[in-house]
Amino acid sequence: MKDLLLKTTKTVVILAAIFGVFVLQSCKDDEDDVTPNETLVEDGFYVKGPSSFADFDIKGTLSATQNEVNKEERATLLEVFAAITAGEGFNIVQVAGDVRTTWGPGADWASAMGGNEEPQVDIQRGDIAETDDKFTVPADGLYHIVIDTKTGRGAVVPVNWGFIGQSTPGGWSGDTEFDAPTFDASSMTWSLTGVEMSGGEWKFRYSGGWKVELDSTEDLGGGDKGVKFNTNFGNDQAGAGYTGVLKAGGDNYTDGSGVYDVSMTWTAADGHSAVFTKTGDLPARDYSAVEVGIVGDGAVGSVWPVNGDDKTELAITTPAKAGDVYTWAFNDIDLLAAGGFKLRTSGTWDDINEGYSDAVGGPNGDDIQDAGGNMQVKADGTYDIIFTIDAAAETKSIAFTKK
Repeated sequence: MKDLLLKTTKTVVILAAIFGVFVLQSCKDDEDDVTPNETLVEDGFYVKGPSSFADFDIKGTLSATQNEVNKEERATLLEVFAAITAGEGFNIVQVAGDVRTTWGPGADWASAMGGNEEPQVDIQRGDIAETDDKFTVPADGLYHIVIDTKTGRGAVVPVNWGFIGQSTPGGWSGDTEFDAPTFDASSMTWSLTGVEMSGGEWKFRYSGGWKVELDSTEDLGGGDKGVKFNTNFGNDQAGAGYTGVLKAGGDNYTDGSGVYDVSMTWTAADGHSAVFTKTGDLPARDYSAVEVGIVGDGAVGSVWPVNGDDKTELAITTPAKAGDVYTWAFNDIDLLAAGGFKLRTSGTWDDINEGYSDAVGGPNGDDIQDAGGNMQVKADGTYDIIFTIDAAAETKSIAFTKK
């Protein structure tokens, strides 16, 4: 029993109709041919076995997804979310014309707690091999099953949906977890009602992580290496609210404050969909005591914090208040083109956390550019910066005036 590798003795063309021609190589000559009475199925990879309910259903095939490393779809990185029961296990069965090949765990397949930025659950991963040995899971549930046919690597990750972000009850520091659903092979819904959202950015993610690494050495060109898959859903455009889009690794959603009912539903037939419904309003927030400063290596006198709660901000101050309008003034700030900066509540990313957005303006707003979501001055200079929040209207502005 050998792992799925490219340098072996026999080449099998797969998924030509779906992804274009690419090849896998196998070290066995005795492939299982389809018998005359066997039902013909579409070419692809299927989750099949006693613990799986999908069988040879085209809606249950693994499909190509984005490599988080370079943000590009990778034809050989294939995924599916599937309801799996504990016990007897399952295989991934590859159908290529009249040839069916069964894949299971390779010699180094193991389970371990997820690492940095990964789901904080036991993740099974390693090489996949041509074998009748089965993948097994410890509990009934929804699982994210991913393989990369070029590197011969795979992973099985338990899925427990939640949401996280500036506007959520836990901020960016911790997930707001849904009530767990009852296991069902065809449909499961994670939900919460009456969630108080403060307004701002947020995303869906599962099991407390952003992505999972399958490989660290695969050369993607342009200096990029590795294969990672996303464990979060976001928007298809920056600065917009939730409208039903669930894009793997997408932009943050940006919604107003209020009381919301939130749910995530998976069905075997259609995959994932979510509901984000405002059911009530919250009173305008009082920002009078909120200390805000400038943070980052693009402002002289500040650095990026090593830990999120490090107070490395420059010119920390509380606002002037006029009704529901709050204004923070930062005068004579030396900005550097070599770095980036943000405005944030002192000592935390979980409250005010303002990078580059359409809120940037003022007489010299054009001097400021986007640097990976941070603000960055195009040329070194000294500026007065006025940050304003209208708590009733839920609007923000950052005005730059060059000295």
